[in-house]
Amino acid sequence: MRKTELGAFSLSLIEAFPMVNDHPDVAGLLRDADILQSLGAAMSSEYVGEGITKVIAPEARGPVLGALVAKYLESGLVLVRKDGRNHPGSDTQITSEKIWNGEQVNFQSRSFDLDRTDRVLIVDDWATTGNTIRATKQCIDETEATYVGSSVIVNKAEEFTLKELRIKWLVRFDDLT
Repeated sequence: MRKTELGAFSLSLIEAFPMVNDHPDVAGLLRDADILQSLGAAMSSEYVGEGITKVIAPEARGPVLGALVAKYLESGLVLVRKDGRNHPGSDTQITSEKIWNGEQVNFQSRSFDLDRTDRVLIVDDWATTGNTIRATKQCIDETEATYVGSSVIVNKAEEFTLKELRIKWLVRFDDLT
């Protein structure tokens, strides 16, 4: 997706973003077939040509978005599941720092899903504290794969977090409220 198309798509997201109880509803976005069909290209646009071999996506909505991006980038998809979910072969446990709701989250991953030759993009729906991305990045670092950056739909993070984690986004939270 070219920059002009990406800009137009981001503006259309701002206009179409459903609200539930005065809060932006990412799950509601996925109901719109046109938006769903364009999300993979939009979330991938900054990373085309970066040699991404794997997209890693933390639970809960990350895997849906990750699959769209992985398909577009023609890469593999790696899941990071919340603790207690079925994830056969999981051998790595990582606890995040406090996320947006003030709680820590335990994640599980599989060390054999990545290796040092992989170039990895993290995909999720939101960035607020960055702590889910940091925990997911730890999975990448432990396998010595290369972290390329992160792509999210909604940015509610501080500038420091965006730069530290190389997060690209489609819309800012403040533009939705």
